[in-house]
Amino acid sequence: MRRLGSYADPGLVQISRDRNQRLVLLASLVNALGTGLFLPISVIYLTRVVGLPATRVGLGLTIAGLIAVVAGPCAGPLLDRFDARPVVVGCFAASALGFAAYLAVGSFPAFLAVASVIQFASRMSRPAGQVLALRAASGQDGVIALAWQRTLTNLGYGVGGLLAGLALLFPGRTPFDLLLGANAVSYVVASVLILRLPALRPPPPAPPAAPAVGRRDQGAYRHLARDRVYLGLVGLDVLVSFHDSVLLVAMPLWVVLHTTAPLSMPGLLFALNTLLVVLLQVRVSRRIISPSGIARSYRTAAIGFVVATACFAISAGTGRVLAIAALVLAVSALTLGELEVTAGEQLLSTELAPERFRGSYLSIYTSSMSVQQGIGPALVTAMLTGWGRAGWAAIALILVAGSAGSWRIASRHAPGRLAREADSREPDAPRVP
Repeated sequence: MRRLGSYADPGLVQISRDRNQRLVLLASLVNALGTGLFLPISVIYLTRVVGLPATRVGLGLTIAGLIAVVAGPCAGPLLDRFDARPVVVGCFAASALGFAAYLAVGSFPAFLAVASVIQFASRMSRPAGQVLALRAASGQDGVIALAWQRTLTNLGYGVGGLLAGLALLFPGRTPFDLLLGANAVSYVVASVLILRLPALRPPPPAPPAAPAVGRRDQGAYRHLARDRVYLGLVGLDVLVSFHDSVLLVAMPLWVVLHTTAPLSMPGLLFALNTLLVVLLQVRVSRRIISPSGIARSYRTAAIGFVVATACFAISAGTGRVLAIAALVLAVSALTLGELEVTAGEQLLSTELAPERFRGSYLSIYTSSMSVQQGIGPALVTAMLTGWGRAGWAAIALILVAGSAGSWRIASRHAPGRLAREADSREPDAPRVP
């Protein structure tokens, strides 16, 4: 019977030699590399090359993001019933066409239509990519597989962003067109890699004799609607994922408006965050599946978030050297919290999801990030511009509350749920040693 911490293996810190897992990871790296080529310069392209006002770009991206909130739940039923490969490839094909269409965008309606397609495909591909990685890792540790996927994704973003910066050293529109075209091609290459995988279908429904297992046709979302523990985890993830808005919005805003640090500091701090994730995510995930690891992980995350917000507050109104040191410590502590909660949430979101409904459960779970991305930037901006240093205390309360709530679920509900899920498996289903 599998419980938290019963399957850690020292060798899992290395990339698996399994062909299927390596294909999934290579596809994730290629996809992230292409995204990293265009994501850092997307707003520049839309404002300076296409000629859209910055306010219209922000409005269009917001509308597209709100439309895409429903993308995750749309993916769930497909993933629960069919092979994961065509779902992922379909998302990649829509993304490739969307980024290619950016080359012809010349008005706000056209931009909004293209951005909506890209955002919808991107949000739909999140749970699909996770399910693909988990099925490719069948019989091995899915949490480590997801950790490697996130590590290589961040590596791809970092390398792509660096190449994009180098490309923009050349004047004119041509570099933008080349970066857009390369991003579109990356989706095609990733799709080719995924199609080389064998079929990765969902597990068959358990026999009716198992009393704890409902039939698949009862409806995954109906089942989820009664699962208060998992819905609580989804809600808490909205809180803990605020670290994303802190890094992407609050940090650069604070550096520019309240510190004496150089304007290049946000870019360097982004690079520091990426480097730490690439170096440490797998090791943190490996540790979290050891006995008592998840409780220790959420405690560490809460401490990291408190230290980070305190250092951000201290960085204001100080000399340049002290401000730089405080910001480096702040982002390091924030990244530590990010690593710990990411590992914990990946473990809980996958292991607490019934295997027969995993696609639908993960689809709803990944929608929590979409919600946070919708409300987080505006909320942290309002806190810091309206309350100044006190805003960091409010941000700390949000992050600590989310970490504490997730720890409560892990300690009180996870062991029993995992035991029931293990008992409900088919006798011949592959188990993790």
